[in-house]
Amino acid sequence: MSERAALQRWLPPAVTLAVIGALSGFLYQNRGYIADSYSLQPGLFSAVAALTILSLFVRGVAHRLHFRSLGVGASTADWFRLVTVTSFTNYLPLSAGLVAKAVFLKRMHALPFRTFAVGQTTLLVLIVATNGLVGLGLLVLRFPAALFGPVGLGFLVMVLAGVLLALPERVREMLSPKWFPFAANVGPEARRNWPGVALCQLGMLLASAVGLQLCFEMGEAPVSFAACVLFNAAAVLTRFVTIVPGALGVREFLIGALAVLVGFDLRDAVVAATLARAAEILVVFVLGGVFTWSMSGSLVQGQGRES
Repeated sequence: MSERAALQRWLPPAVTLAVIGALSGFLYQNRGYIADSYSLQPGLFSAVAALTILSLFVRGVAHRLHFRSLGVGASTADWFRLVTVTSFTNYLPLSAGLVAKAVFLKRMHALPFRTFAVGQTTLLVLIVATNGLVGLGLLVLRFPAALFGPVGLGFLVMVLAGVLLALPERVREMLSPKWFPFAANVGPEARRNWPGVALCQLGMLLASAVGLQLCFEMGEAPVSFAACVLFNAAAVLTRFVTIVPGALGVREFLIGALAVLVGFDLRDAVVAATLARAAEILVVFVLGGVFTWSMSGSLVQGQGRES
């Protein structure tokens, strides 16, 4: 086995173990503070889980709006199941969730892989740009001290990613071959749905922020709703961290780092983010497991009809 192949094989699990180990070590080191300051309240935790389900449903609506312009006629219920399966399989190695989504749409809705890549990339850019715009607005209105630091720069870059999609068609076609290979392949119908997709993303962001705030309220240092929105707006970037399944640990430390930069406590931010993660895992493993089993049956039946 070559050195490069060995690195590709062993690096992801090594990084995953390192990140999860760091999170576990951090929580263990602060176990006394957590025991004294936090109590797992079943009512609040159930509400966080319910908000996770709501967020998945709204994500399904956003996917339906976006992909129907690419010829996918799946219902909102189908998309809800599919995005839940994607979230579940994202906890498997090598971005299995993205692969599962592409394969399902190919076999059940005849969506070519290339078209899926265009649609999925555009959707991610829209999501990042929407979150960046919200984050930048919050910095201006609520956290001006952090506007001209790394936090403000990060959100500005997120917004500028969306500006690339809004360039005139002739400019997009010029940039497309080298810099933005999917930009020139987005039709006008998809563009008409972008405001709805952005509105859905805002709904997901607010639902996640409410859930995170409830997790903070399980402790003795509640954080403002605006801060929770800001934390979740930045956390969307962890979707691009595919080397660690589900970005487990990465999101928690990102929220912790952002909390420190805007004046909040690192421990509270990491603990609250971990509680929100626990609710997410509970939902996506239960619902995702059930939906994966049922949708696998649909794929088998579809293959049987084709043969």
